[in-house]
Amino acid sequence: MSLQQYAVLPILFAGLVGISHAQEPEDDVAEGHSSHGEVFNEGPRSAAYLMERPDSVSFPVTTKHPETQAFFNQGIGQLHGFWYFEAERTFRQVAANDPDCAMAYWGMAMANVDNKERATGFANEAWSRRQHADEREKLYIDSLARFYDADKVIEKSDEEGSEDGEESKKDTRSAEAKKKEADKRRDEQKKRAQKLVHDYEAIIWAHPDDLEAKAFLVNRLWLNQRFGLATTSRHANEAILNQIFAVQPNHPAHHYRIHLWDAADSAEFVVNSAAQNGQAWPSIAHMWHMSGHIFARLGRHSDAAWQQEASARVDHAAMIRDRVLPDQTHNFAHNNEWLTRSLRHHGRVAEAVDLAKNMIELPRHPKYNHLDKRDCSAFWGRRRLLETLELYEQWDEMLALCSSMYLEPSEDDGDKVQRAYVLGKAQAYRGDLDGFAQQVARLEELLAAAKLRRSEDITKAEDKSIEDEASKTEVMEGMQAVIKTYQSELTDLREKIESLLALEAVLAGEHVEDNIAILEKRGFEKAHLARFALEAGLNEKAEKLARKASEKRDGRIYFSANLAHVLASLDKQEEALETFDALREFSARANMDMPVFERLAPLAELRELPADWRVPITTPEDIGERPDLTTLGPMRWSPPPALPWTAQDGTGKDVSLSDYEGRPVLVVFFLGLGCVHCVEQLQALEPAVEDFRSAGIEIVTIGTDTVAELAKAEGDDREQVYPFPILSNSDLDLFKLYHAYDDFEDMPLHGTFLVDGKGKVRWQDISYEPFMDTEFLLKESKRLLGLPSVEGNARPVSHPGR
Repeated sequence: MSLQQYAVLPILFAGLVGISHAQEPEDDVAEGHSSHGEVFNEGPRSAAYLMERPDSVSFPVTTKHPETQAFFNQGIGQLHGFWYFEAERTFRQVAANDPDCAMAYWGMAMANVDNKERATGFANEAWSRRQHADEREKLYIDSLARFYDADKVIEKSDEEGSEDGEESKKDTRSAEAKKKEADKRRDEQKKRAQKLVHDYEAIIWAHPDDLEAKAFLVNRLWLNQRFGLATTSRHANEAILNQIFAVQPNHPAHHYRIHLWDAADSAEFVVNSAAQNGQAWPSIAHMWHMSGHIFARLGRHSDAAWQQEASARVDHAAMIRDRVLPDQTHNFAHNNEWLTRSLRHHGRVAEAVDLAKNMIELPRHPKYNHLDKRDCSAFWGRRRLLETLELYEQWDEMLALCSSMYLEPSEDDGDKVQRAYVLGKAQAYRGDLDGFAQQVARLEELLAAAKLRRSEDITKAEDKSIEDEASKTEVMEGMQAVIKTYQSELTDLREKIESLLALEAVLAGEHVEDNIAILEKRGFEKAHLARFALEAGLNEKAEKLARKASEKRDGRIYFSANLAHVLASLDKQEEALETFDALREFSARANMDMPVFERLAPLAELRELPADWRVPITTPEDIGERPDLTTLGPMRWSPPPALPWTAQDGTGKDVSLSDYEGRPVLVVFFLGLGCVHCVEQLQALEPAVEDFRSAGIEIVTIGTDTVAELAKAEGDDREQVYPFPILSNSDLDLFKLYHAYDDFEDMPLHGTFLVDGKGKVRWQDISYEPFMDTEFLLKESKRLLGLPSVEGNARPVSHPGR
């Protein structure tokens, strides 16, 4: 009997540790899946631990275990800091310690504010246990159940069935009917959001000392903007927050106060909160990050960069410690892209470019981080890298990077357009007419392809409407809807082509004024246009453009430097020198070899300053006590070390990770040969073995079968079955070691790990399902192994107040 044919009895999930549900565990659950429903498959499945944290949060719950109360308080603090992934883990730990604690499931629902389906499931779980809660807790449970309309949503979901089942009935309603239904749902959602506010107010009325209810009320008033419910009075919310701070001055509700006043006309009111928000809960990266919003609003980009670096370091420390991939963490990519901007605003171009490149280097994953996904490291890294190089006129570096993995072509249509556009710009500036023509032709090809897709989709819409026996009006509406969806894409392509041709003409000195007008209309950087106008002798236009470029960009040194240069060139020396003096105040870390700063040399000479005219860093007086950044964590994420292991194959022979020292190895944890999906994974890996070996990567698999079971399965044709070792770990200690284990339900999970030749885990996937995309895995493994060595303590970014 071959391994592919062999099957052992299904794994029985006995003696569940932790989460114990009101309903009975489901039968015939696939290996790796939660026995208590799909809502528990996603999210963290390894145990939480008590982190170092302040004692500013207290939320008493019904429990007999003191440690459970400590975990619950930690989860509340994590909710206040928007660290939702870890908050859910903490509340799962609460449920593991005390299965009857209904508020644990309320906490899980609160931690899924951006995932309505999961939040609804958890809210329903809390409701099913409300008999174990006291009257105050019931107010919280009932309010969230009403908000998510839990019973109705679950009932509706059961009626609709899954995508894998029977084909759903065709929706034959008219567009007007669909819109009416959507409007009705929005109105109902808005009413529930308003009701939740009233429910929080009722809790506060009944329990006026409940600080957490007040904090959640302020946050809900802010969140309700999603439903079109504007905050009627920020000062009213401020009054509620001040009640909290009067009792707990260092409460993490400073985070909500920052959100409340995070606007250009009000940021100055909450500098004191910005100065202490990170310190209010130091282990939560987002708490450090939000302070950066306030400093950025005030044009204090060096202080903003300090906050974002603090946030990045805290994130990196947690990721490395808990063995989590970077983009699995909420807001990680957003924080780093903001840091890139803050660095750029103060002329710290090399640091900004280095960070953007690091974001591109980070491990990619089909779910969390890839070039075609918005709001992830790969996406933001490329965008911020291009923006920085373009703004600071680094055309040669841009062209060089476009031939590397940093700016390689992607499959995203929008990225293809942007890449061709910026490449065309760079080649125009460098005088590469052939390269420029190629990029214009590329944009024209993309335009033609978009038109073809539009035509095909119009035909499909028409055919479908006719098939559905729609009226003539409805047929036309369907076709018009398709045209509308393509309008923005086609307009963008046409305008980019027009812009490149106008740029070519300007650089050639042809109809400069007219073509500058075209470029300005198309959103071309005004600071660059100001130089074109200056070189063409269009002095009035040059000054106007330079002034416009610097408007509402306080603290952004490029635009101030450009304005100073233009004013000096127009013999407006006094104002030029005033502008120059002002920008020097935030020039301490600016890269002096950038063209925009080199153009200021004449002004420096007038001030009798040295070639390096930057001023030393000064420490602001209103930033509070800042910790040494190096104590928060490393500047860069680095792969954690692979933990040593030894396991036996079917012959009883020991195989160890150390056997692969100096060679990359793919380690696959699977849930036994009786697991159908696991066998499918092994079968998917089998034909890819030679491709991995050609890339220098070995494959070893570790399963839950005993040595005896492997021996029985292998028989006499061991070498003819799978061309990689299959090892036994029936006691599951290695699964636990690599976190491929659900600590809450006491069962193993699927895990895939890429370990490099230096023993570092460069990539991983831990899930309730096996990772099946071997093509992606091979490509990503090659990319990661081809990167420069990743060090956690890369060059730090220097800041005032360090």
